[in-house]
Amino acid sequence: MQFPELIWYVILPTAFLTSLVTAALVYFLARKLYSDEIEQPIDNLPDRIALKVEEAGERLLPKFEAKVKSGFLSALKESPKLGTEMTQGMIESTLKSMDQILRGPGAR
Repeated sequence: MQFPELIWYVILPTAFLTSLVTAALVYFLARKLYSDEIEQPIDNLPDRIALKVEEAGERLLPKFEAKVKSGFLSALKESPKLGTEMTQGMIESTLKSMDQILRGPGAR
């Protein structure tokens, strides 16, 4: 067998088949090993997002309450200047809007 025939009939098919088998093994091993590492975090994503949102809410709630309290107290301090009817209306509208905010959208 001459060298060019050896290249065409032995070396090239062996190299091609070896490459194909190696690529298939790498592909299947990667799917087996990394699918758990990729799919499991994606499946847990909603729980992780909910946890982070709750943590952020707990962290921001005291600041929000302090701002609402200071705004309400400043409104009460200004109330003698406005008159009783206007003060009563302002307090009622503030309480209604706070109720809507704390209940969330869509709640009635």
